[in-house]
Amino acid sequence: MLINTQVLSRTDIPYIRGIPEIPGALPITGHLTQLGDDHATVCEKWWRLYGNSVFQIQLGNTRAVIVNSFEDCKKILVSNSQGLIDRPKLYTFHGLISSTQGFTIGSSPWDESCRNKRKAASTTLSKGMMKSYYDMFDLESYCIARDLCRDSNSGEVEVSIRPYIQRYALNTTLTLCYGIRMDAVYDDLLREILEVGSAISLLRSASENYQDYVPILRYLPNNEKNRRSKELRERRDKYLNELLDKVREMIKNGTEKPCISAAILKDEETRLTGVEVSSICLSLVSGGFETIPGTLVSCIGSLSTPEGQIYQEHAYAEIRKMYPDDAALKQAWATDFEKETVPYLNAIVKEAGRYYTVSNMSLPRKTMSEVRWGDAVIPKGTMVLINAQAGNHGRPLFHCTKPMILSQKTDSPQTQTTSVPRPQPSTPNAGSHPPPLHLPSTPLLPTPTLPTSPSALAHGPVPAL
Repeated sequence: MLINTQVLSRTDIPYIRGIPEIPGALPITGHLTQLGDDHATVCEKWWRLYGNSVFQIQLGNTRAVIVNSFEDCKKILVSNSQGLIDRPKLYTFHGLISSTQGFTIGSSPWDESCRNKRKAASTTLSKGMMKSYYDMFDLESYCIARDLCRDSNSGEVEVSIRPYIQRYALNTTLTLCYGIRMDAVYDDLLREILEVGSAISLLRSASENYQDYVPILRYLPNNEKNRRSKELRERRDKYLNELLDKVREMIKNGTEKPCISAAILKDEETRLTGVEVSSICLSLVSGGFETIPGTLVSCIGSLSTPEGQIYQEHAYAEIRKMYPDDAALKQAWATDFEKETVPYLNAIVKEAGRYYTVSNMSLPRKTMSEVRWGDAVIPKGTMVLINAQAGNHGRPLFHCTKPMILSQKTDSPQTQTTSVPRPQPSTPNAGSHPPPLHLPSTPLLPTPTLPTSPSALAHGPVPAL
């Protein structure tokens, strides 16, 4: 019996000495059943319970190292950037869904092709290149304001803002990759891309896909995961081919716009293969439409609350300090999206990215070489998972459990509480800064607050790459 248990509990990487392991792993499944549907929250609870930010767990037959605290996330990512540059290959996403169009950049195992794709994508999305996209951002943001005003009858009719922001996010990447955009919020192709992309993202989650870690599940009869994966692959192939066909047609008619696909199809760029170009376009299209809308909707929803409207007034006052007369304000309306000159607005943007963690558990990494962590050595080929949700919301860097305080000056640490009272006139310094901004609830903790010192604000969120 003991021998059978040891065999059924075997993992790809043996137990890593020097890094604590969470107790209670079961044969075959490991910790999968304990993790439930929300791995990031459970891992943070284990961190609080056992007192170790970095620990190891068993995901079926795969051993994984989990990193939780902000400081540990920063340390392992910055100090071992080359050691963690590789990515594991998962059966469902890599073997089924991505078998025709190639892997996205963020999920590609490290090789020369991946190096080329990352270099091309980083060049395309570099800060210097952003200047050439200003007209695109201007057009898409204008279309949001135009269509919301029209469809809401100037605010008389309630509308959901999410579809408009989804169109914004998708149109920016479609313009960059294919030189096309969709003007209708509920365009059939746009909705198909969003639906398929969201379903594929769900299948990549370990909580939704045990067969990546328990191989025997892959061979069960009438396997719904396999059927669903192949169906999504076919639907994705169809719209990706349709987009490329549109670019070919525009090239034929001489109406193409400058974009990645047109440059490749016209042989203006020879460093990348067709599969690599497809991978870059796929990465950009599928990577933006979930992250950007999620963050913006969370931020706009927060600013729409009674407390958030006070923040809006304070932000407007800061804008008027920068542009005191109407002529300067009018000019800023036209061109200031190109700048970041109002510190208060920058703070809101950074806090939105930190508070609402789009990908709670970052995409899995794999050690490309041995990684030293304290006295322990993480072997080559080990899966490493960064708990971005815990890192972005962790204490003591983000020390309070109240909603964020955006202040231009340093305040003393506040008493931890989950209530969000509006300040009364009798409260000392009640008018010195807006009240706490009540953010939408997350499955993690009572709402954390932004660190009130400028140095803490500069940290920004844990990257969800």
